[in-house]
Amino acid sequence: MKSYFARNYSKLKYPKSSDKNDGLRNAQLGAIHSISSFFTVNKSKVAIIVMPTGSGKTAVLIMTPYVLEAKKILVVTPSRLVRNQITEEYSTLDTLIRINVLPNSIKKPKVFEMKKLFTEDQENSINIADVVVATPQAGLSISNVESFKRKFDLVLIDEAHHVPAKTWTEILENMNESKKVLFTATPFRMDNKTIKGNFIYNYPLSQAYKDGIFGEIQYIPIAADENKDFLIAKKAESIFLLDREKGYEHFLMVRASSKPRAKDLEDLYATETILNLKRIDSSMSIKTMNQYIKELRDKELDGIICVDMLGEGFDFPNLKIAAVHDPHKSLANTLQFIGRFARTNASNIDVAKFIAMNDDELIIENTALYKSDAIWQEIIIDLSESKIEREESEKEYISEYVIEKRNQVEREMNLSLHTIKPNCHAKLYKVLGFNMHGTFPEICNVEYGPYINKEDNTIVAIGKGFESPKWYTGEFVKDEENFLYVIHFQEKTNILYIYSQVKSEFIYEKIVEAFSQSYEKIAKHEINRVLGNLNDFEIFNSGMMNRFNESGESYRISAGTDVSQAIDPSTGKLYSAGHVFCKAFSDEQQITIGYSSGSKIWSSAYASLKDYIKWCDLNGTKIFNPEIVVKTNTNFDFLPIPKRLEGYPSNIYLADFSGDTYTNPSLVYDRDSDSMIGLITDFNIKILEVSNDFITLIVSMGEIGQTITCDINGKYYIEDEKIVVLEGRHKISLSLYLADYPLIFRTTDDVMIQGIEISKGDPEAIVFSDENIISIPWKEKYGTNVTLEFKNKKTKKKGKSIQDTLFEVLMDNSNLDYIIYDHSTGEIADFITIENKESEVEVILYHVKAMSAKNFNSSLSDIYEVTGQSVKSIIWLKTKSTFLQKIKVRRKSGHCEFKKGDYEVFLRDIKQQDKLFRGKIVAVQPSISKSVAMPEKIQEVLAATRYYISNSGKVKSFEIWGS
Repeated sequence: MKSYFARNYSKLKYPKSSDKNDGLRNAQLGAIHSISSFFTVNKSKVAIIVMPTGSGKTAVLIMTPYVLEAKKILVVTPSRLVRNQITEEYSTLDTLIRINVLPNSIKKPKVFEMKKLFTEDQENSINIADVVVATPQAGLSISNVESFKRKFDLVLIDEAHHVPAKTWTEILENMNESKKVLFTATPFRMDNKTIKGNFIYNYPLSQAYKDGIFGEIQYIPIAADENKDFLIAKKAESIFLLDREKGYEHFLMVRASSKPRAKDLEDLYATETILNLKRIDSSMSIKTMNQYIKELRDKELDGIICVDMLGEGFDFPNLKIAAVHDPHKSLANTLQFIGRFARTNASNIDVAKFIAMNDDELIIENTALYKSDAIWQEIIIDLSESKIEREESEKEYISEYVIEKRNQVEREMNLSLHTIKPNCHAKLYKVLGFNMHGTFPEICNVEYGPYINKEDNTIVAIGKGFESPKWYTGEFVKDEENFLYVIHFQEKTNILYIYSQVKSEFIYEKIVEAFSQSYEKIAKHEINRVLGNLNDFEIFNSGMMNRFNESGESYRISAGTDVSQAIDPSTGKLYSAGHVFCKAFSDEQQITIGYSSGSKIWSSAYASLKDYIKWCDLNGTKIFNPEIVVKTNTNFDFLPIPKRLEGYPSNIYLADFSGDTYTNPSLVYDRDSDSMIGLITDFNIKILEVSNDFITLIVSMGEIGQTITCDINGKYYIEDEKIVVLEGRHKISLSLYLADYPLIFRTTDDVMIQGIEISKGDPEAIVFSDENIISIPWKEKYGTNVTLEFKNKKTKKKGKSIQDTLFEVLMDNSNLDYIIYDHSTGEIADFITIENKESEVEVILYHVKAMSAKNFNSSLSDIYEVTGQSVKSIIWLKTKSTFLQKIKVRRKSGHCEFKKGDYEVFLRDIKQQDKLFRGKIVAVQPSISKSVAMPEKIQEVLAATRYYISNSGKVKSFEIWGS
């Protein structure tokens, strides 16, 4: 006997909606025909339908069992409220009858609303039902019943972006023989888990806007304030009353992040506004919620207050005002929420309005959506479509991977490469003879894969590791770990990228040997090009190799907000660049990027496989582009970048271990007896012979010695290796250890060589001159009262102040583009000058103090105050953005008066300058004189101030304007 849906298939019609007649919209026609077409050749696959909120997704969901002539269907909904609505839709078929898809006389299907987990007393109701509607937990309980698995031939998932959650996924896996259709407006999740299935129809938001389904939206920002809830509530009330006065039947939704917040907002709106609102949350019964919704539809309420209860599956197009007290932080939830208000299928409605606090720091998909100048209409459409496009592209890319070992296919069906998100890290080699079908070394212990993508020369595998815990020395207790390996070959550069969670030189070397004929590392001056085509750098971790100090610090590591500030020209004379890790901007998007001398590049970002390969290729293309000139416009540029070693100089006289070796010295063992010898830094190194292509050395400790040869490619050769080194949990040969931590060689003319890199230095370090006191003829030329710092009503008769004179001196300097006066509590400095030079922007802060002592260089109190202010003020010159922000804040409070130059022009000018941002501090204190003997204590204070300021970062100069 035919099923209910098969019997009524012939009654189904496809009328098109028009101005005169109700019917199916374009989106609904496209979706239902796509479903019908897809399942003619895909009997048990998963179909994904993407339709924006408000485009009629529910009608398509109700039509689907008719077009597929289903026998029995299971509909899974995200909430009780939506479950109730879908049950009502199937029971009455009101929507399909209203739009003339089904006749009014049609017999209705038998529908069972499953309100609890499966029990035997429900069995008869389920058996006789044509449609069972359930929430996830109830749906899972029925999918676990063996007798029902084959009875349901169609599963429909509403709001499918929930599918990757464990419950939803198990339902789909249990119903593996059924047809499955997933409906969603947002086919992506905040947790980056994949929605498995085939995109068979995607109705873009831009088309919905053109078709008049997705209406106009407007963001109304509220200035940041402690009373934001009150301000949002009052603005919502004002807009609601104004819209009603204009004749619009608009209603309000107040959005809160939690039930307690919703209760607080309910009290706020009740006491501070005249709006009649009701609160809805998941603790209420369905009966209570339906009652409140009925009051809303009957226009007895002005609106509702809720958390997420009406976020999905709720259709009330007159909801047009949103008071967003707590914004969503994911794109999916934001789009779902906005979609509720952008519907157009009602009369007497206007633009949807969203009221929220201006919050530049809330970033959604790299976009500050809640900033004051955000144009939501454009941003929302672009965010939605670009995200869906990426999701579709990602699925297509993953489908290109195949498992060559056919016996593994079934075991690995549930392992989706879509869910793999490696952190952006790679070891790079220049290779010849790439072999895609190489075999992973045994140490990788590959359990899953290899998965091979021949289109872009990529191999993915997952290996298992079994190691004893660090607290256990026996052999019986093992921790199981899974390790990801990704190998990618970039054909146009011949770079092989290796991603390995086990960051061991031994593993890298074994992998590159397995997948290439020959290889070599990449020199740092080439790796350095990954910093090319970026701007607004902030370097927060860097290393520097000391080319001159043999007995002390050989490698300095700096970490902090912007460590480049601690580098000056003198540093560049002594050190060469080691590793670096920084923030920067690429095409207005902030990224992180780092590299090291071991041919490694990395970022703090995690990416899909497709984006990871794009990241590799992007950086590889830069590395082998000799036209790229790296300029960070920070003090990091003072550090010379080592060049590639072409041959060993004959005047090498010293060999030493690397800085990393000294930082974390490894234990060394005798290979034969497995007995510990000592630390690797306990060994002595002696050079035996130097030629153009090789260096021969002997490494020894007591009677134990090993002869080593190192070539210009940084490879170490040892015959009959007797020594092994404990690296992590593995014991590796000394030659492999030295390949990862290469020795440092020094020459008699201050050249340093490490690995494949050579650094040439200049021993003439720049020393800051002791003549840092500038004499100003205060009395003789300007007639200044040096005991008067500034004029006010009380002191106007005391003569010309130091500030007056300083202003006159500054105005005489025609090179200055801006002069700012900021004398008051909380000042940046008394005066600030900005000069736009050819290659840098120089900002000088002037701190002025009057002379209280009778004689020059006689009062420490005169010195302490002005030097203290000088030191404290360097915080404002930390970065260009910090300086600009402080100027803006001071301007808002009525300070920072522009004595020369225009403020608005200044903001545009400084922002657009792609120049090095440099600072200078000037202490203006007539009490200090270079012509009078200076007590030792005053000298100490000034010297300490100068040293602190000159090593603080952006500020590289400290001057005293004295007498």
